[in-house]
Amino acid sequence: MKNKLVLKSLAMVAIILLASSSLTAQTRVKFRRGTNSATLTGRLGAGGVRTYVLRASAGQSLTATLSSSNGKVDFTQGNVHDTQYSRTLDYNGDVEIMIDNHGRPTNYTLTISIQ
Repeated sequence: MKNKLVLKSLAMVAIILLASSSLTAQTRVKFRRGTNSATLTGRLGAGGVRTYVLRASAGQSLTATLSSSNGKVDFTQGNVHDTQYSRTLDYNGDVEIMIDNHGRPTNYTLTISIQ
């Protein structure tokens, strides 16, 4: 009886860990040599979040566009919830771009450019 309870508890912990890791996945973006943009595709579950990370330099302009088959995936940068994102960087280093799915599971396309 006690062993069954321990096994059930461990199974629940494993399920929670697996679910949370897929909800907050992170991907490093690297541009091909000689290019300044990348188009990425993926799938997000309901309520899923994915973070893209890329290296950039101060003064560069970053733009990104996002589309999804359910129309419910957007950028979540502070208070911004939109399918278009742009900013001029004021530091050297990694930049994070987070997208969030507010609907049913869906496929998405993300294009990131930096100049």
